[in-house]
Amino acid sequence: MATTTLNRICLIVAFLGLFALCHAQSSVIPTVKSLFESRAFKNAKILLASVNSEKKEYSEALYYMGRIAVEEKKYELSIEKFESAIKVNPRNAEYHNWLGVMYGVIALDAGKIKQTYLAPKIKNEFEKAAEIDPTNIPTQWGLLTYYSKAPFFLGGSWDKAFACAAVIKKYDKAQGIRAYAHVHAGHGEIALAEKEYQEAINMEPSNYDHVFAMAEFYKERTEFGKSILLYEGVLIKNPGNMVAAFHVGAVSALSGLQTEKAIKCLTDYLTYTPRPNEPGHCDANLELGMIYEKKGDQASAKKYYRSSLQLYPGLKEAQQGLARLN
Repeated sequence: MATTTLNRICLIVAFLGLFALCHAQSSVIPTVKSLFESRAFKNAKILLASVNSEKKEYSEALYYMGRIAVEEKKYELSIEKFESAIKVNPRNAEYHNWLGVMYGVIALDAGKIKQTYLAPKIKNEFEKAAEIDPTNIPTQWGLLTYYSKAPFFLGGSWDKAFACAAVIKKYDKAQGIRAYAHVHAGHGEIALAEKEYQEAINMEPSNYDHVFAMAEFYKERTEFGKSILLYEGVLIKNPGNMVAAFHVGAVSALSGLQTEKAIKCLTDYLTYTPRPNEPGHCDANLELGMIYEKKGDQASAKKYYRSSLQLYPGLKEAQQGLARLN
């Protein structure tokens, strides 16, 4: 009982210190940003609840509520918060970018009717963001992805996709080459895309985004061995790159290659605290479940599928995995 009381007192003191710090800064947003980046979402939400609509930082508070909802995989809630942030401040490109992204996430698992409804909303958000800030590279990536994936009658356009790649290259040459590779791959120009991915890597060998993009290119083409080799190359240069370790496991879960190494990589990942936008522990548990299922170890597969669902009860792939084994 004494220990419980002491813990509560320490927690109260910690929160009082947190609020005092925010008061001294006159804005909670810098503290919220720090908490968000360290995945202290519960504490961040407590601070965000103190920001009302009369405060000038209200739109940023709504934005971070949306970002936290994304990390917690509460996608409909994230859309609600991003939409609200835009109502307060419609001239922020980042808000439009995230709303466009989340409409796209919802569309991935939607039926054709809902996808047709969401497609113009995705396009409109990225186009609004580009109008606000034409130099914003994430905006151009969003538009490029939309134009290269959407059918013509919903605004898809290879010409517009290439135009986005040109804008990206204007501000970041290596990233622009990678953007051209992405469009050429979607257009079926596989040899040219492969050459461009390699060119981007050669230009900036320490930028692992280029390596990851080429590895994803190979994975999508079911060239799983080449994909794993690229991720392993990152781990040789930087053994602490846990995102590369996760992807070794993810490709193995899909392909059945190098399962023992993949199990170690994913187990290591479970000891790592992911940053925002990195795969979560629910994803690592899911991949482990898939690997053990492929190996015929049903007990271990069930264990990891259940662990994944404990972290994210709505994860469809984990639910389907358990259903296959029951």
